[in-house]
Amino acid sequence: MGLKSEKRVDGPLVFAGEETRQPQEDSLLKSEEGPWKILVVDDEDGVHDITRITLKGFVFENRGISLISAFSGQEVKDILAQEPDIAMILLDVVMEEEDTGLKLVEYIRETLNNKNVRIVLRTGQPGKAPEHTVISRYDINEYKTKPEFTAQKLFTSVIACLRAYKSLKTIERNREGLESIIMSTSLVFKNKSFNAFGYQVLEQLEQILKLDETKAISCGYFIGFPAGKILMIAGNGEYKDMDGTPIEAVLSESVLEEYDLLFKNGGEVFLSDAYIGVFKTKEGFTSILYLKKADLLCSEERYLLRIYANNVSIGFDNISLAREIINTQKEVILILGEVVETRSQETANHVTRVAEVCYLLARKYGMEEDRAELLRLASPMHDVGKIGVPEAILNKPGKLTKEEFLVIKEHARIGYEILNKSNRSIMKAAAITALEHHERWDGKGYPRGLKGEEVHIFGRIAAIADVFDALSHKRCYKEAWPIEKIIDTFEKDAGKHFDPHLVDLFLGHIDEFVGINRLFPE
Repeated sequence: MGLKSEKRVDGPLVFAGEETRQPQEDSLLKSEEGPWKILVVDDEDGVHDITRITLKGFVFENRGISLISAFSGQEVKDILAQEPDIAMILLDVVMEEEDTGLKLVEYIRETLNNKNVRIVLRTGQPGKAPEHTVISRYDINEYKTKPEFTAQKLFTSVIACLRAYKSLKTIERNREGLESIIMSTSLVFKNKSFNAFGYQVLEQLEQILKLDETKAISCGYFIGFPAGKILMIAGNGEYKDMDGTPIEAVLSESVLEEYDLLFKNGGEVFLSDAYIGVFKTKEGFTSILYLKKADLLCSEERYLLRIYANNVSIGFDNISLAREIINTQKEVILILGEVVETRSQETANHVTRVAEVCYLLARKYGMEEDRAELLRLASPMHDVGKIGVPEAILNKPGKLTKEEFLVIKEHARIGYEILNKSNRSIMKAAAITALEHHERWDGKGYPRGLKGEEVHIFGRIAAIADVFDALSHKRCYKEAWPIEKIIDTFEKDAGKHFDPHLVDLFLGHIDEFVGINRLFPE
């Protein structure tokens, strides 16, 4: 028997996936989640009619019901393919075959792996499917013979099944949410910059709570440095493109009052129409997650939000600690670089300028932020090998002899040997930069005579940065060169001393590089 095409307009019975309602039922069926879907499976029209009449006006937890009818096993399969959120199935055993209903139970539970839908088996021929055998063998929730399935028992059965279905869906939703939180926080924790961290926090939150335009929930993520202002670093909805806005200009007075109460020790609270979570780190940083219209979230979503927010606070704590470690490393590297340069009577700002030129040129080259930042941190160590060169040679005002030049050339290898002993990424990058910043594009550099792209990109960038700074400033053996002469030198040495593509980028943005000299003068 094919799918029924007619539609009965005197009750909420649905044929072929179409739904009709009594006009007076509309208010009951307008809940956010819609009506409960119940699939009635029987090859007798009368059974569908009686079920429809019995359940007319039925409401459970402010939601009406939508009855969907099927008259054969194939119809059931077709409907389940289109309607995955059916809560309950009233299932006849004997239809086109004596065990059609039992085969459908196996199909639903095993093939579709649907463990949530509640299945009530009802039969007019109990001898074909003995209750004891069926209950023991098949994953059904109730077994009723049609004569004993009175209106009251049907009502009771539907209430029990919908309540159980709701509980199972809640458990499933929480499980999926917790799995999403675990996956999301692992993604969030990969970000090392506060800004990237903030946007990943909101992006993953949208995935976990399945936020979309229908809920219209706006989110903001703020951070505050010790003794500094609290600023938004990421926002969506009405807070999109408000990065850098002080928290006082975003939150309402009533929310700010709650924020002030939480600020000292941290905490979280759901207000009448919002959520705010304030999280503190041991280093004195503060992070704030704010959701406007959080009243649109159901209890399970609020539960997931709280778990996620607290997990994110741990990630923020880790990032602030990591930044502290990186800043300490950077400070130590700069100090060591400055000590080395002081031996050769160069100013402390030399290593700072080289670091900034390296970073800027790396970004112009298209290097990713993390890698360019690594080069900026590592490049101040490019001349650390000079610690093994006598000061008489380093500070000689005149031209070096051939023997003296051989000595000074060793600083590249010495620096590499000092730095390469560490497995830290910064030290590895510094070792490469120290070893290769005197290599040349034409292969005539030192210490290994590498050619073209055999020279690591860190070494090629550092070569331009180091020479640019040396030519721009006074040294014991020369005066500072005018910028016109420096530009002419780089143009002539492109493809010889320097990577020609890098030279084009460098000279194409020369004003920005000269600006670094002004920021960090002698």
